[in-house]
Amino acid sequence: MNIAVVLAGGLGQRFGSIVHKQYLKLNGKEVVAYSLERLKACKNINQVLLVVDEIEYKSNYIAQKYNVECVCGGETRNKSVGNALKYIKRHYPQCDRIMFQDATRPLIQTEYFDRCFDEFVNCDCVVSYQEITDSLCDENGKFVDRDTYKLIQTPEVFNFNQLFDIFDENSSKTAIASQLSCPKIRFIKSNYLSFKITYPEDLFLAEQLDQINFTQIKKQKHTKLKNKKILLFGGSGGVGTALQKKLSQFENIKILAPTSQEINLKDVTVQKLQNFCKDFEPDIVINTAAISFNDGDGILETFDDVFAVNLKSNLVMMEFLKSLHKPAKFITISSSSSTKGRKNITNYSASKSALNSVIESLADEYKKLGIEINAVVPEKIKTPMIQKLHKTNISDRELLSTEEVVDTIIDVCNSEVYGKLIHIRKGL
Repeated sequence: MNIAVVLAGGLGQRFGSIVHKQYLKLNGKEVVAYSLERLKACKNINQVLLVVDEIEYKSNYIAQKYNVECVCGGETRNKSVGNALKYIKRHYPQCDRIMFQDATRPLIQTEYFDRCFDEFVNCDCVVSYQEITDSLCDENGKFVDRDTYKLIQTPEVFNFNQLFDIFDENSSKTAIASQLSCPKIRFIKSNYLSFKITYPEDLFLAEQLDQINFTQIKKQKHTKLKNKKILLFGGSGGVGTALQKKLSQFENIKILAPTSQEINLKDVTVQKLQNFCKDFEPDIVINTAAISFNDGDGILETFDDVFAVNLKSNLVMMEFLKSLHKPAKFITISSSSSTKGRKNITNYSASKSALNSVIESLADEYKKLGIEINAVVPEKIKTPMIQKLHKTNISDRELLSTEEVVDTIIDVCNSEVYGKLIHIRKGL
């Protein structure tokens, strides 16, 4: 039996908030919830326990909200670990391996937790680490070789009985592995997802890190589609034209691409889409269409049109997919201008930011219906629209090619992801 223990009993004195940092909200739910949900999804974990402070233990709020078994922590981190070990010894004597995870490292994914268990072979423990990328010296200014050191983090995995027999809850050492005598450690390198919330600004940084999804153009799979019906909007634009050309190379692909005269996205409805498609029931709907105006054209004057095409039409397309009552995919094109409002294209930036929010907000609801919704978020693309939008010539060195965007769209069509904002950057 494998048990994961989430340590959430700390006071967060460096953080300095009224509410302990592990119970603050991160993108709408408590920080501690992220580790709980991802650990519960692990194939290698049979039970998840949460160590909380005495006040939280008595309130039972988190325990009930997230249906998790709680253990009352101690005055120090090691006393909390000790309390967890004793609790498991009493209630789960069959425990074989144990993992410890900090609640304040909320971004680690299920796959990494599972990997730590998978690699627990011929060793005493598995320990997560990061490389040191800055120069390193002691307090006397003596510089050392940073490559001989590692930043130790959680998760850490141990043989339960071995750890139970030697663990000293009064030790001042914070890395649990440091208490083993001459341990044979298997180090597993982590990445930015091991980010720890220590100070208030870290909470807001974690909110941004939690949304990072990007594709590296040089590593794209360039996969192929076959036997799919695709409904494509914006088919006459730069990306849409390139996408149709690429799709025509694949086996038994049927594409329906209405013109703007056939389907006007400014006033499109579900009924209009049903009337147009008739018996054509798409497996994939791709929307590459968008409009934009410079602020000089009037922000209020252009607002309705921009939001109708760039935002509302996407909602209509998604509702249309729901009406088909079948598994499907929806992929829309957002923009890197959604990450921060861009000067002189206020409505365009705002509409794309709203579109990102729609994808993230509705992803779980649509997934339950068998519909996977995602947005590809490219930087500027080399199309006629980009020069018109910015009213200036932009160097090709700043522009993605339509082929790079098309390959990403096709990769998303072949994936099982949903609710993702997949960023593309020139040169990445």
